[in-house]
Amino acid sequence: MAIATRMTTSIATITHTNTAIEITRCPVASSRKEHTMKHLTRKASTAALTLATVALPATALAHTGDHVHGGLMAGLTHPVTGLDHLVALVLFGALLAGTTLKEKQLGFVAAGISLAAGFAGGVALGGHVAMEAVITGSALLFAAALAFPASVRGKAACAVAFLLGAHGWAHGVEMTGSLAGFGAGFMASSVLLMLAGLPLGQQIQKIAPALRAVLAAGAALGLMLLAG
Repeated sequence: MAIATRMTTSIATITHTNTAIEITRCPVASSRKEHTMKHLTRKASTAALTLATVALPATALAHTGDHVHGGLMAGLTHPVTGLDHLVALVLFGALLAGTTLKEKQLGFVAAGISLAAGFAGGVALGGHVAMEAVITGSALLFAAALAFPASVRGKAACAVAFLLGAHGWAHGVEMTGSLAGFGAGFMASSVLLMLAGLPLGQQIQKIAPALRAVLAAGAALGLMLLAG
C-alpha cells in the first residue's frame, strides 16, 4: 500500500512538472514569434528607407514620361517618387499593425491582387479621370480608419484593399520601358512601402483614437495637397 501511494505521488509530481514546463514554454514561443515579426518589420523599414533614398535623385525623371528611365528601376522608384502613392501604401500597411497574422496575410494578398489587376488595366485601357479622385480618397480613408481598434482594422483593411487598384492603374498608365521589369519593380516597391507602414502603425496606436483619426487624416490631406 505504501509503495502504491509513493508511486501515485511520483506520477502526480511528474505530471505537475510536465504541465509547468508546457505552461512556461508558451510565453517563450510567443515571445520568439513577436521578436521575429519585429525583426522582419525593422528590415522592411530599412529597405524602404534605402529605396526612398535611392529614388530621390530620380524624382524628376520618374514622372516626366522619360522613356530612357524605364524598366525595373522606373518601377522601383515610381511608388516612392509619387507622394500620393507613397502615402496611401504606407498608410495601408499601418492599418495592419497590431492585427493577427492571418489578417496581415489576407491584407497583403488582397492588396497585391488589387495593385496587379489595376496595373494591368492601366496598361491595357489607359488613363481615366476618376482614378485621381479614388487615389486621393483612398489615402484619406486609410488614414481615418487608423482610429479603429486593431480588432476592426484588420477586417477594414481587407475590405478596402481594392482601392489600391487605382494606384496600380495609375502606374500602368505611366509605365515606361520594359513591361515585365517595370511591373516587377512596382510590385516589389509597393510591398516594401506597405511593410514599412507596420512600425508606423504601431506608434500611431499609442495615440488616443479620436486624435489619431484627426492627425492621420489631416496629415494625409496635407500631403495630397502638396502632391497636387
